[in-house]
Amino acid sequence: MTHTPSGPAARLREDLTYGTEHVLFSTLLGSALVPRVVRRGLLNLAGAHVGSGPGVGFALTGSARNLTIGTGVFCNKHVSIEAVAPVTIGDDTAIGMQVLIVTSHHGIDAAGDWDRTASGRAVVIGERVWIGARTMVLPGAVIEDDVVVAAGAVVAGHLRSGGLYAGVPARRIRDLRPSEVAEAGGVADVTATAAVASGAGEPVPGPGGSMRATAVQNGSTGNPGSVGS
Repeated sequence: MTHTPSGPAARLREDLTYGTEHVLFSTLLGSALVPRVVRRGLLNLAGAHVGSGPGVGFALTGSARNLTIGTGVFCNKHVSIEAVAPVTIGDDTAIGMQVLIVTSHHGIDAAGDWDRTASGRAVVIGERVWIGARTMVLPGAVIEDDVVVAAGAVVAGHLRSGGLYAGVPARRIRDLRPSEVAEAGGVADVTATAAVASGAGEPVPGPGGSMRATAVQNGSTGNPGSVGS
């Protein structure tokens, strides 16, 4: 088991690094006064590869160089990404409010002791994915193209294409028919069978900027069709 070096000087350097990171990638980038196009530009200047600016309250920890966001991606309010390892988000994906993406992992040895030094595990999110509100995506997760993840899910492991996933941990609860995927421009329009929750009861932007009908149960996964924006 390894330990992180400690001492006043090391802790001071760590605090300064985290403080600078927070000011640049949370306070500034997350400000409601900063337009999405400016957020995108600042992230790219910092070394990220971003084709779509994230929303208000966006927070990034780790290295901006590890972040790749495709074009046509919609990030709702207060999305947090920890890019200790690479995080890739494919084109035309929609990420709901308060989604957390984590890449730092602490291993556990045979004796049951956990490693005090984090290692990074990359997260890959494919194209035309819809991730509901307050979902947590854990280190090493892979979400293939054309997947819908219900609000409040915890994503670990590999989510195969063409499915609706929900729960802790997220499990495939039904398939999405190819015809549904095509009609919704890539992501199945589950509003036809159940409530899609935004909390406001008003249309919200979907993948590619399209407007999608919504209902009223913010964060609900009460039946196999419910998703959160």
